[in-house]
Amino acid sequence: MPTRTEGSAPPGDRVVWADVAKGACVVLVVLWHVVVKDYLRIDWQVGLPVPGAWGLLGEQLLPLRMPLFFAISGIFAANAVARPWRVSGRPRIARNLYLYAIWLLIHTTVLALAPGFPTDRATSPGELLAQLTVTPSNLWYLYALALYFALAKALRRVHPAVLLTAAGALSAVAATGLLDSPGNRGQVYQNLVFFLAGVHLKPYLTRWADGVSTRRLAAAGAAYAIGLAAMALAGAQSWPGVYLLVSVAAVAFGLTAAARLARHRLAGPALARLGRRTLPIYVIHMPVLALLDRLLAEPVAGLGGPARALLVTVYPVVLTALVLALSLAAHRGLTALGARRLFDLPRRRAHSNPEGETMPRIDAPALPARTQVEEAARVLSGRVVRTPVLHSPAIDRLACARILLKAENLQDGGSYKMRGAMLAVGRLAAAGHTGVVAQSTGNHAVAVALAARRHGLAATVVLPVDAAPVKVDRARAAGARVVRAGTTVEERLAVARRIAEVEGHPLVDAYDHPDVVAGQGSASLELIEEAARRGTPLDALVVPVGGGGGIAGACLAAAGTPIEVYGVEPVGCDSLARSLAAGRPTPVAPAPSLADGLRPGCVGDLPFAVARTAVRGVVRVDDDAIVEAFRLLLLDLKVLVEPSGAAGLAGALRLGEVAGPGGGAVTAAGPGDVGGTPWPSGGGRRRTVGVVLTGGNVEADLVARLAGDRMTAGVAA
Repeated sequence: MPTRTEGSAPPGDRVVWADVAKGACVVLVVLWHVVVKDYLRIDWQVGLPVPGAWGLLGEQLLPLRMPLFFAISGIFAANAVARPWRVSGRPRIARNLYLYAIWLLIHTTVLALAPGFPTDRATSPGELLAQLTVTPSNLWYLYALALYFALAKALRRVHPAVLLTAAGALSAVAATGLLDSPGNRGQVYQNLVFFLAGVHLKPYLTRWADGVSTRRLAAAGAAYAIGLAAMALAGAQSWPGVYLLVSVAAVAFGLTAAARLARHRLAGPALARLGRRTLPIYVIHMPVLALLDRLLAEPVAGLGGPARALLVTVYPVVLTALVLALSLAAHRGLTALGARRLFDLPRRRAHSNPEGETMPRIDAPALPARTQVEEAARVLSGRVVRTPVLHSPAIDRLACARILLKAENLQDGGSYKMRGAMLAVGRLAAAGHTGVVAQSTGNHAVAVALAARRHGLAATVVLPVDAAPVKVDRARAAGARVVRAGTTVEERLAVARRIAEVEGHPLVDAYDHPDVVAGQGSASLELIEEAARRGTPLDALVVPVGGGGGIAGACLAAAGTPIEVYGVEPVGCDSLARSLAAGRPTPVAPAPSLADGLRPGCVGDLPFAVARTAVRGVVRVDDDAIVEAFRLLLLDLKVLVEPSGAAGLAGALRLGEVAGPGGGAVTAAGPGDVGGTPWPSGGGRRRTVGVVLTGGNVEADLVARLAGDRMTAGVAA
């Protein structure tokens, strides 16, 4: 979904309210089924109108539940509608039809064991065939999602006003009962307009929800209530267009209420988490309810005294909560047993990439090029912060060059990792995935968690046991499930791969992924463009190196230009430098370093393939150089970066020392030196060097420790 730009309200809240709406819809659907299929069939024998009140409440929510569900579904499908059939057809059409067919067979089999349970099920091969084709069963929403998406995509060049008018007319006529609509076919007719509204009116619906206020909530609620009352008093439900108008008012109220609930400290997160796991509830809850009805109906009917009076009031709520919990538990049990095919399409013949993400052989990515970085920049425009470029004359003097600093420490999530994560997760969401898994020392995990929240996906991130608390807290605050595992990348990968396998979610690698490389490269591309706009085009780019995604992206962004690209690695964590010397990715045993984000054991295969012929050299810097750069940024520019982010400036300063004021190319070797050559002076002209400050997620006590001596000295002076 679209995300906020710089200076807006907290990022990700648009998806939070959408998840809240999805969670509320599934609760209301289960509650309705509890009431009509169990609760109202119990002879409560109490002199209270409570059962009737529950039935009436359920009926008043009919115009809200499924119209809101399909409007939200359309919002989430809006981007996928514009994608090619071969990309979107499998996850959006084939997957839903597959799930509809397999769960229809399961329901037919299981519910045959409860013949007294009142639900629509086939009792003959002919009825089953009809339900599979033209008369959808109580799983009709899966059938409808596939059909609606196919129609939205096939007709996407038709003007939205024409589409919505035609779909609205179909809904209005279907509500009158004039169309033949056995089973749930009438629901399919009536709700198409809301899915198409989500697809084509997505910007307006999101702006409506973003502008929530108490006054708007009250007005929307009043409009919905007045519409219900007028329809009931006039007996106008079957009048053409009346039920549709009431449903429109209900959706407006539902969007507003969801946006308001998303801000609630308890209800918002709970409903959002539920909203990310609606599929298993929708497909499992009916058999679960049938079982509970068989087990509980008679004992409950036999209760007497105060227990009956209390239970008649709270029974629908208690049973709804129980059905939800048991459905989710059944889903966890089935996936743990390897029954993932009950919840997703069987995977095509696939291979695993080095980080465990499964992908079809036919879709194996080619080596990315500059065009992918340019495309990534276009996709990410408005979805990530276009961070400022900073300049300091004092730093220029120290570096013997004009230094332009790309402040990615001010990026959403606190690092440039947000760029690659947004691109990769967004494409996975468009492909129909419902969750992602990631592992990193921190920044990539935070970025994936935020990107997953914005796109409505569940996220599990694996962090080391000694991860910086600020990064752990940020990942959790973004809604991710955080798993702590080991201290090495191998340990984290093993855990992440197991989680991805069990949950059936792809693993978004921190650097060995083409979308991540292209996304990271957009930061360097913006820096190149900004330098040119200022009339000081870059001669060199300096980027810190961990797994290599950032420097690979920088190489792609600089391709076809005279810009030289340099990497910076901590001493003892110099996998790229050693890999370039060896001609292949070469692992190292990372030495201790303040730059915790630059300590992967080996540069990624994909980044190395990009960088091996494009990197001019690698600078090795020690902790003292990193601390000096950290203090310089903090005291001179008032910019707070983490040590890994300061490493880029430390490398640029080291290159300036080697080049010296008089310039000249110097070939250096050995730990702590430049592998390759620094920028030459260009006949006396001061070179312009871009430096990417990659992140700013740093602990307060570390800031105090690193800055303390210099600050104390400054005060004394």
